[in-house]
Amino acid sequence: MKRVLKDGNTHILSAKRGQDLMEQIKMFCAEHHIEAAYFHVMGAAGEVELAWYDLEAKQYGKEQLRENLEIVSLTGNVSKLGEDLVVHGHGVFSNAAMETKAGHVSKAVVSGACEVVLVQLEGKLEREYDEETGLNLLR
Repeated sequence: MKRVLKDGNTHILSAKRGQDLMEQIKMFCAEHHIEAAYFHVMGAAGEVELAWYDLEAKQYGKEQLRENLEIVSLTGNVSKLGEDLVVHGHGVFSNAAMETKAGHVSKAVVSGACEVVLVQLEGKLEREYDEETGLNLLR
């Protein structure tokens, strides 16, 4: 992923075909020492892993999508869990029939082009494990 423009704390990024978008956002933030941010994405993906959280079972269910998809909306944030960076995103994807799928985005491999607007925040967003929900929540 490369930075196309930096304006203050806003970074305009471009991901290449074949790159895992979520991993690339994490790598960019690590490289630039960003510990708190939010992002918006538009583009296309050919492989997506969506998840949803089962609160009673305290685990994620997953679905793999392997087709040409438009990224209708993908938003999220970047935070820290201990020493690890966490990229948390939710997205909506549309296929050729204009059918949509949505959920927590674990993976999104760019199929054509993909543009990211990432806004760096001052300070650090931190997560910690919440026993009641089984999730790593912002604190």
